[in-house]
Amino acid sequence: MGMCYDWVRCEGAVLLRVWGLANDKGIGLVNVRLTRCVFLLVSFVFIYLGISFWLPFSGIFIVGDGEVAAEKSVERQIQNWRRLHFLTRTDRIATTLYANPWVDAVSAYKAYDGSLRIRVGYKRPVLRAISGRYLVDASGQVIDVQVTDDLLRLPVYDGEAVHQRQAYKLWSRLASWQDRLLVVTRDPFSGWELLFDNKVTVRLGSKNIEERLDLFLKVASNWSLEASVSAQVFDMRYNNSFTHKKYTS
Repeated sequence: MGMCYDWVRCEGAVLLRVWGLANDKGIGLVNVRLTRCVFLLVSFVFIYLGISFWLPFSGIFIVGDGEVAAEKSVERQIQNWRRLHFLTRTDRIATTLYANPWVDAVSAYKAYDGSLRIRVGYKRPVLRAISGRYLVDASGQVIDVQVTDDLLRLPVYDGEAVHQRQAYKLWSRLASWQDRLLVVTRDPFSGWELLFDNKVTVRLGSKNIEERLDLFLKVASNWSLEASVSAQVFDMRYNNSFTHKKYTS
């Protein structure tokens, strides 16, 4: 048989009357202190859930220079944090923001005017995957985000994700040629290849690729290749030598 509870207050005590027993005499006595504890617990829960309404920040200011997509991502993260309020610890705020794939460093503090001030150091992307599923930042780490239209200006990495670290190492050695890189490709058979915006292609192969790239950069400096506009291919897949082919229209 089902049971029904009826709370009755009587001279500082609470009677818990239980119906459904055979002799209809099941009455339990519960100390008032328990009632007070339950009341305080329920009150605390309601206060905690409503504290974001009663104690909001007077303003939230985010400072940092990053990509448009990065700044919007952090702004959305703050806007969607419904229970962010003045009593939220700043270390918790920082830890939560660190979970954002764009964030490299973050500090937060509460100002005297009741506002929250957040300073964010953003990761700087230098390569984008041809698949559009991730970026590579200036320290060689993957930024696990979709490539947006404003990031299509970045040079493309065309290869497997497991080799993205090597693609970054090649990019980092390019010096003044970094801004001219269009595509860095890794083919399982022919190896690494770089294409620049002045139609210069550099084939590095699969062995000693960093040394071969350094050799190309020396040749490029001596030949003033940065000013060249003719399509040409440098095949560096030889021991301490290379071949060069220039295409004329």
